[in-house]
Amino acid sequence: MNTGKKITRFLVWLGVVILQLIMTQVVTFVLSLLIPGMGDFPQTHPALFVVILGITFSTGVFLAGWLALKYRWLTTEPKYPVRLVATIIGAYLPLILALIVYEELEPGNPFFAISMLTSILGFHIPGWVGK
Repeated sequence: MNTGKKITRFLVWLGVVILQLIMTQVVTFVLSLLIPGMGDFPQTHPALFVVILGITFSTGVFLAGWLALKYRWLTTEPKYPVRLVATIIGAYLPLILALIVYEELEPGNPFFAISMLTSILGFHIPGWVGK
């Protein structure tokens, strides 16, 4: 594979990762509009807040990744069930750790960004392992 194709493949992969990050925020925003009082959940119901964030982060990452695989932006094997499980595990591990470490989950907690990135990593790892 020549250098131009490698650079193009890397840029496409980077674009998919950015799209996955954006989708985590979009899905979280849409769900926050649908659930009344979600702005108070970090203080009043932190465990429920972690469950909701895990769902929205993993949904956003998986949907964007699924689109990338469907339209052949990514050229790895689909392995959808494995990717979904790895995405969910990647989203929940940092959030559960944050729930243990912090008494109150405040907006801007670094574990939220870590959770988004590990869920993206969880989505992409099954495609890398088989190679």
